[in-house]
Amino acid sequence: MNHYLKASRIHVLSPLLLGLSLSACSALGSFGGETFIFEGELPADFSLKAQAEYDVANECNGSWQIKTFQTNFESTPQQYRFKIPVNYRSGLCEMQLAKVKLTINGRYGEKEWQQTYDNGGLIIVDKLPEGAPAFGVDRVLAKTAVCSWWFQLSKAKSRQGQISKLLHCRGGGAYLVRDELPGGKVKLSFLVNAEEEPSHDDTWVKFPTGWKPCLPKPGWQSCQRPPVFKTFKMNGRECTVYPNCTD
Repeated sequence: MNHYLKASRIHVLSPLLLGLSLSACSALGSFGGETFIFEGELPADFSLKAQAEYDVANECNGSWQIKTFQTNFESTPQQYRFKIPVNYRSGLCEMQLAKVKLTINGRYGEKEWQQTYDNGGLIIVDKLPEGAPAFGVDRVLAKTAVCSWWFQLSKAKSRQGQISKLLHCRGGGAYLVRDELPGGKVKLSFLVNAEEEPSHDDTWVKFPTGWKPCLPKPGWQSCQRPPVFKTFKMNGRECTVYPNCTD
């Protein structure tokens, strides 16, 4: 009798347990899996790192997470294409995209110190700021960032008096509406300004043959009046004008 009751109980409860199991699986699959494409073109000697940061969107015992996407340096222009989750499930936690940090890397020589970077970002918003570009009818948002090299004389003891550069990129990011992001495509390409500029005003003087560095006023960074010029080092050469080295 007891054996019969036990068997009957299993027979009655099994469909209920199966239904609960299927409901749980259905709930787990109801959140996550949405993505968007982030792509574009990088100039030669540039690379890009995108760090997607996610916040917890439900009540669970979890914390924010990061997914990283990146390219390597190439000596020729290259295309990049990242498929970035908008949301996903991590255990019992529902993770939702909060922002994408961008690190735009550039190199101007073969040595490690001849690499530098600027920052950008994809900012997730509920409503676009006034004037910000939006997704088109084709579900694509396209932008172009312009990067410039700012040159200076290094103050590091190991390479004092040599040319070093800073990277400045204008337009390296976008505002993205959260509800419009799934299935969309963000195209962000980068161009390099052909004309370089000094990193600080009134530290170099421009001539038809290029830029000449000048001695500063005592206790100041700006040029003396009238300017007094000095030499600098570039690729092992003693130079008087940048970028041609000599007049």
